[in-house]
Amino acid sequence: MRKVWLGMAAVFLAIATIGPVQALAADGAAVYHKCIGCHKATGLGHPGVFPPLAGHAAQLEKADRAYPIKSLLFGLKGNLLIDGKTYHGTMPSYGDQLNDEEIAAVLNYVLSSWGNAKMLPKGHKEISANEVQALRGAKLTPEQVYEARQKLKLP
Repeated sequence: MRKVWLGMAAVFLAIATIGPVQALAADGAAVYHKCIGCHKATGLGHPGVFPPLAGHAAQLEKADRAYPIKSLLFGLKGNLLIDGKTYHGTMPSYGDQLNDEEIAAVLNYVLSSWGNAKMLPKGHKEISANEVQALRGAKLTPEQVYEARQKLKLP
C-alpha cells in the first residue's frame, strides 16, 4: 500500500511541476490567435499599419523587459519607425481581456517564435505572470506607452 501512495505522489508531483510549463507554451500559441489579424501568423505584420513581431519583439524586450508587457496591458498609440519603415496602426489594450498568465504566455510565445529566440541574450528568462501582475496596476494610457517606447534605445 505504501508503494502505491508513493507512486501516486510521484506522478502527482511530476504533473504539478511539468504540466503547467507545457500548458503555458500551448496557451501562448492559442492566445496569439487574437493577434493574427494584425501581426499575421508569420509575425510579419501588415506594411505601413501593424509592425512586425518577427525579428523585432526581442529588441523590444532587450531594451526594456517591461515594455512588451505594458503594450499588451494598456495598448499603444502613435507612429512607429521600425527598420526605416513607418507604421500608423493602433494597438488595442488587452489588459481587460487577458489574465496575467495569458499575457505572459503569449509574450513568451512571440519571443520564442520567428527567429526571435536567437536574438535574446544568453540566460534570458521567460516573462512570468508575476511580472505582468506587478505592472497591471500602472494604469497607463496607450499614449503613455508610446512615450515610453520613444525613450527606448532601439536600433
